[in-house]
Amino acid sequence: MFFSALTVWLLQLYLGLVASKPHKLERAISGLKPQLSSGAVITLPWDKRWDELQIRATSPRLVPHYSVVVEAATESDVQATVALASRFNIPFLAVSGGHGWTSTLDKLPYGIQINLRKLNTTTVNHDGKTATVGGGTLQHEIVRSLFAKGKYTTTGLCECTSVAGPLLGGGHSYLQGQYGYVLDNLVSARVVTASGELVEASSTKNPDLFWALRGAGHNFGIMTSFTMKVYDVASNWTAYSILFASDKVEALFDLVNEFEEPSSKRPAKMALTAAVIRLPPIDPIKPVISFTLVYEGPEHEAAPYAAQFQALGPISTRISNMKYQELYAATHNGLDAQPCVKNNNMVGAGISVPAWDLKGVREAITIFGNLSADPRFSKSTILLENYGMQGVRAVDPSLTSLPLEERQLPGLASPILFWEGEDEQTTQDAHDYVRRIKEALFLGVDKNNGTRHSYLNYANGDESRQELYGYGEKLEKLVRLKKIWDSENRFGFYNSLV
Repeated sequence: MFFSALTVWLLQLYLGLVASKPHKLERAISGLKPQLSSGAVITLPWDKRWDELQIRATSPRLVPHYSVVVEAATESDVQATVALASRFNIPFLAVSGGHGWTSTLDKLPYGIQINLRKLNTTTVNHDGKTATVGGGTLQHEIVRSLFAKGKYTTTGLCECTSVAGPLLGGGHSYLQGQYGYVLDNLVSARVVTASGELVEASSTKNPDLFWALRGAGHNFGIMTSFTMKVYDVASNWTAYSILFASDKVEALFDLVNEFEEPSSKRPAKMALTAAVIRLPPIDPIKPVISFTLVYEGPEHEAAPYAAQFQALGPISTRISNMKYQELYAATHNGLDAQPCVKNNNMVGAGISVPAWDLKGVREAITIFGNLSADPRFSKSTILLENYGMQGVRAVDPSLTSLPLEERQLPGLASPILFWEGEDEQTTQDAHDYVRRIKEALFLGVDKNNGTRHSYLNYANGDESRQELYGYGEKLEKLVRLKKIWDSENRFGFYNSLV
């Protein structure tokens, strides 16, 4: 029988004794093939496309140990694969963009990659207010598909990541000041659960699962498709790219803090982002700050806000007018940008703060100056971002499992280290630098006796559950729901709840 052969094969895998002859493995998986659609593809380690399907944005630092890849062409393919894997206790991971950098992904012990990239459709529904999106869709695909219809929606910050991945953990967006996080715009989802069952989740169908998906969704199932709110594109965007020397750090982030104060009249259509980078032609010794103000609207509306930053005395200012779909490239998050380079050594962290502690930011940039002077890490960066909170805070926090802290803290910091080479010392040094920068950026939280919160989608795997999922009743409810929907922790390789 197929299943007994598969069980023997799995035992051999766990013992590291799997045979290298193709025909033995082919016999073992032959029982799955009749259950899959004609468009599905099974790829084995000796097949031509194997290496291509292992490439992640974070490889080779993270290498989940797959023994087979199933490229699903339909949601029934996902069902069949998950059902088989769960029945025989085979670990698995669903993959779309492959950009998660948490070390917990590396704990997969010779399992199945369920590749969702064939599920990459985006369809605006007849009501014109929602769109149905495939679980394998990437950001650039949904943005272009919707823009062709005069629409857009909240999506993540980088063109090459998936839509579903950021959504499940929150989803910061250039549109969040107006419409909330990406997860706040989820209307419903079709989800393959740990047993292989396909269920619908919405405010009226399986509402507890729907609640859990929006904030801790990686732990509860695979979204094969989902429906999101969409909005009419009303205007082009204005972007101010302003370059500051490092001696402007305190003045710059003091001004950014002013925009986040309750009394501030910051427009919901504006996002403020800063990237600390090494730019030797401008300053061969110290890092510089590449600051961007993006505004949905004409230049004359954005100008009064930009003028406050220009008054600080930047090195240079460049003003651009663009369509929404061009915004990613303009903010260095397009398909050709460093974050989208595949096969990177990359590690980072996500630090959420109520305001920028000027001493902490200065210390973080000093640490960055030392690390980026090392040729191994010269392409690294620290992102210090404020995307706007009006739309985020307008959502009743009880409606989603997203931690309360994520709706309260406007500052998002992300040290991101890129490096070449695979030696153990460099990897260790990278993690140490990230830890030190994280400690510096949390200085303001710690001195005010606050609780630390890290953005789930940027977690690196060494955070506590409370730091990622919250400190109160929401975490307790998530753990209870986990026992109902995934008691064996099949979906446990992305910052597990248990």
